[in-house]
Amino acid sequence: MLRWTVHLEGGPRRVNHAAVAVGHKVYSFGGYCSGEDYETLRQIDVHVFNAVSLRWTKLPPVWTNSRDHVREVPYMRYGHSAVLIDDTIYIWGGRNDTEGACNVLYAFDVSTHKWFTPKVSGMVPGARDGHSACVLRKSMYIFGGYEQLADCFSNDIHKLDTNSMIWTLISAKGTPARWRDFHSATIIGTKMFVFGGRADRFGPFHSNNEIYCNRIKVFDTETNSWLDSPPTPVLPEGRRSHSAFCYNGELYVFGGYNARLNRHFHDLWKFDPVSFSWRKIEPKGKGPCPRRRQCCCRVGDKIILFGGTSPSPEEGMGDEFDLMDHSDLYILDFNLSSLSFEELLQLRNRVGTKAYQQMTCGKKAPNHTKAAFRGPHLCYSLQVHRDPRFDDLSGEYSPEVFEKMYSFLNSIKEREKEIVQKQLKKSRNAEQQENLKQLLKRMTQQEVAQKDRQRRREKELALKKQQREQAQQGRKPFYLKKSEKRKLELAEKYAELKRSGKLESFLSKKRKRNAIKDRRRLPFRKDM
Repeated sequence: MLRWTVHLEGGPRRVNHAAVAVGHKVYSFGGYCSGEDYETLRQIDVHVFNAVSLRWTKLPPVWTNSRDHVREVPYMRYGHSAVLIDDTIYIWGGRNDTEGACNVLYAFDVSTHKWFTPKVSGMVPGARDGHSACVLRKSMYIFGGYEQLADCFSNDIHKLDTNSMIWTLISAKGTPARWRDFHSATIIGTKMFVFGGRADRFGPFHSNNEIYCNRIKVFDTETNSWLDSPPTPVLPEGRRSHSAFCYNGELYVFGGYNARLNRHFHDLWKFDPVSFSWRKIEPKGKGPCPRRRQCCCRVGDKIILFGGTSPSPEEGMGDEFDLMDHSDLYILDFNLSSLSFEELLQLRNRVGTKAYQQMTCGKKAPNHTKAAFRGPHLCYSLQVHRDPRFDDLSGEYSPEVFEKMYSFLNSIKEREKEIVQKQLKKSRNAEQQENLKQLLKRMTQQEVAQKDRQRRREKELALKKQQREQAQQGRKPFYLKKSEKRKLELAEKYAELKRSGKLESFLSKKRKRNAIKDRRRLPFRKDM
């Protein structure tokens, strides 16, 4: 019985990123967040989540002292892949708004947190994003994606042997999977199970006739052949940008997006490779909202799911360009110890004592304990909420999310201000009056600051709306730099001061402050 046991807010706000579980930690690489600048090249960011302490940390940027060293660190990207082999995480593919797609192999040493670029040879895959990467023994398999040079979807399989660092283009037998990107490929045993993704009805080139396949395609790595798949009566909806993971030899698929249906998903499906059948799973607890382009990693009996994007409830449109990016994290627990005592009893009554003993103890119950009840150690998983203002390890603080969650404080502040005003009228003590005046002044200043923040937020939303309209018209979206935003803020402040008649007073004070600064910088000469 599955359960969503933990929900955290305030982590890194990332979409289309790549993540790998290493022990009890999850390493997240890159991705994007709407509104950020991705034209300026900078180092890829690395966030680490500790599944024991439930805390995020961000690794410091790598100090580079030469051009050769810079090339060893990947630049910020999205649509890439990350896999773990031994103590090394390999980052491949993805794109950036400036550099486009990439096909350089980067390696990240988990023990030292150092980057390097291994020397590779052979048939290196073309630069792409939206591909899949999975590992079998010491080899990494790359399938599909959108190739930049050919400007089309791919259905090739490339293999990288990390012992020899040689790329190989696999000549696969059988009927191959369709050209696609943003699918999932999961290794179970020696077979690769491909599900979903975006394809085109008429071939490898994108012609706005998208299709979303909902059938499993199986590739046998031992025979290098695509296997014929039997029909299944129950199928999930076709989708792209979903999450897929393997647990106990079965494939699980969560979330995703279908553009033809204009629908985001938050359903969980289980695929049995033996019976070749699908079954929809309904976990207990409150799970994530419908989303796509999130990351999903397995840590023991727990699945860590975080980030992604979904329709914005504020705008109300729900289209391709009206999305909100997430900074939350959920944990899906397969362990029975997360169940309450009552739920354990219900499970035993439903499946029987023998089956229950096998589930909890991992072996058949002996005959003489047929009616006995020997449950596992019981504990309750609590939902943990972190406030990013007071916990710097929870990730980046988002003022918009905070103001939305704590909007009920505004009415409390208004009542407090009314109480202070009444006390000020009644008070006859000069010292108490002065304290109340200072308190009232501070409350008023906080209100003004909050209104300024709200005004800036409304301008940002208006700018995003303008960017979406341009994207719908086929134009390239633009992003203001910090310096340009600062100029607009100063222009607005100037107009506000002029409108209120305080411009001369402000400029006079500014001149005095500048004069004092200039006087301090003058060289001091002592007369003899």
